Amino acid sequence: MFIMAQWLMRSSGNVASIAIPWWLSVIDSVVFASVFITASIWVHRPIRRAFPYFKASSTRSKHYLEHAITLLPRRALNGFLMAGLICAFYLIAVLSIGNMMSQSNMTPRMLLSLALSLIYGVGFLAPSVALAMTLAYAARIRQLLSAKGLFMHSLQADEHLISWSKVSKRPWIIFLITSAMPVSILALFVYLILDTDTMVERHFILLQAGILCLSLLLAGTWLTFVIGQIIQRIMNTLSTALQRLHQGQFDQPTPILLDDEFGVLSQGINMAFTGLKEREDLKQNLEVATDIHQAMLPQKIPVIPSYQLQAFQQSCQAVGGDYYDHILLPNEHVWLIVADVSGKGYPAALSVANLRATFHALAYLNLSLEKAADYINHSLCETLTGGCFITLFMADLNTNTHDLTWINAGHVPVLCCLDGEIEKLAAVAPPMGLQDGLSFPSQHYQIQEKELLFMYSDGVSEARQHQTQALYGEARLRKWLIQHEHSDAWTSDLQHELNTFGELAADDDVTILFLQRNQNLEETHP
Repeated sequence: MFIMAQWLMRSSGNVASIAIPWWLSVIDSVVFASVFITASIWVHRPIRRAFPYFKASSTRSKHYLEHAITLLPRRALNGFLMAGLICAFYLIAVLSIGNMMSQSNMTPRMLLSLALSLIYGVGFLAPSVALAMTLAYAARIRQLLSAKGLFMHSLQADEHLISWSKVSKRPWIIFLITSAMPVSILALFVYLILDTDTMVERHFILLQAGILCLSLLLAGTWLTFVIGQIIQRIMNTLSTALQRLHQGQFDQPTPILLDDEFGVLSQGINMAFTGLKEREDLKQNLEVATDIHQAMLPQKIPVIPSYQLQAFQQSCQAVGGDYYDHILLPNEHVWLIVADVSGKGYPAALSVANLRATFHALAYLNLSLEKAADYINHSLCETLTGGCFITLFMADLNTNTHDLTWINAGHVPVLCCLDGEIEKLAAVAPPMGLQDGLSFPSQHYQIQEKELLFMYSDGVSEARQHQTQALYGEARLRKWLIQHEHSDAWTSDLQHELNTFGELAADDDVTILFLQRNQNLEETHP
């Protein structure tokens, strides 16, 4: 652009008007090139110093390179703007001194028009093109380094460092450089032409206006192309990131090409990637936790002489705080357990795991039910925190005598149905885990032939209807149990009933355990 302007001035005769020899034009070009090359070396010096050490792949060298690339746009702004102003004032000084020392026809109007052209073209337009090219280089090198995993994928600069380069300010900067300043200079040229009577001045100022317009056309075209390339590169990067987001690929972060609003957007996408990746990992952990939780529950229905057993459990979350079990003992006894841990999710599931391990350890120690309950309560008081507790129904069934020894510690009552009549095994003790040293007295119940026992958690009776938010309640449950006393598909029928009323396990975990004594079943031992 500078050489083109020099050539136009010499071919149009403007150089003759200010008596500039050809060797001075060459010196001016050399000075212009030298100053901008020096500025370019200064701008890129931190990066050039970082690359040799970067081959060692040390963390310190990587941080130094990242910092150097981060500061590159700011250094380019300072360096190239200073270079442009130095060149502009150098040329004005040379022309002024040459005009005073030589017998040129240079008038104040001509000198003013030339000075304005130099200040705009060399002092502002050329640095703007250099700055745009540096931004394009910084974006390109950031993208290349990011592809190798060598550049941080977050904003590297503070707010005060990037405030000058915000996207919201760039249209005004571009408007100032490519519209406001040249239009103002051209308007001043018109004023200078209208205020002069000599053809020499008019011809000189008109040629300066033409050179200004041509320089603006060339530099503006290149500036638009470079800025367009930067925006296109950023848009392609963001588009690729959104495609990976749509495809569920969260491992590769999005490179931040510039520390501006586009960088903030890219960082937001990276934060979304991180959150979604953590969510995927959590989902996998939830799946593993769900498998572990399901593995803690009985995997098959045992064969109990003279009894039929059916069970079902569904958690309202991935894991839950309900627990049921049936432990067959060598002395033809069976332990039946239904428990409900306060709360939901992982904390409750951990308590369930602890409770299951304790029950399976105690079941084979030939302890009485009361001693087992005392030990469990003592253990829970040591492990449960934050006011948590466990409601529990535990029973020891003698399959020979059909005697049921049971303890209900704050749990919903067990319903015993026989010939349309229902008897409740209600709570006789507080929940476990509240206070050490509490008493948990056992009770006895004789199970009759054809009698059906229904053990459940409060997720059944407290199931809600969507429209009215009414609870299913114990009264509906008792009525349903009487109607289905002689059914042989209690669990599936009750699931259908609760889903018809509302939604099964929508708000709370649901545990169902049916036990019926039936002498017609063949008495076979496990």
